[in-house]
Amino acid sequence: MSIAKSLKAVIFDLDGVITDTAEYHYQAWKATATKLGIPFTREFNENLKGVSRMDSLMLLLSQAETPVNYSEGELVQLA
Repeated sequence: MSIAKSLKAVIFDLDGVITDTAEYHYQAWKATATKLGIPFTREFNENLKGVSRMDSLMLLLSQAETPVNYSEGELVQLA
């Protein structure tokens, strides 16, 4: 029997209803900030909740001590 014929349901958890992923998002953004030498706190992380990944990256980059200039491809890779 193929998977398509036996599949009964798919569950999507896009906003943490079933699984709380907020800590994992914090850890991932913290690791990115550390790699880029940008300070990152739990308090600042609150600004990223409900924000798209690219907008979150732009907020993170705005915290850099000196302006940063990445290509579109580099931004996509970082995000």
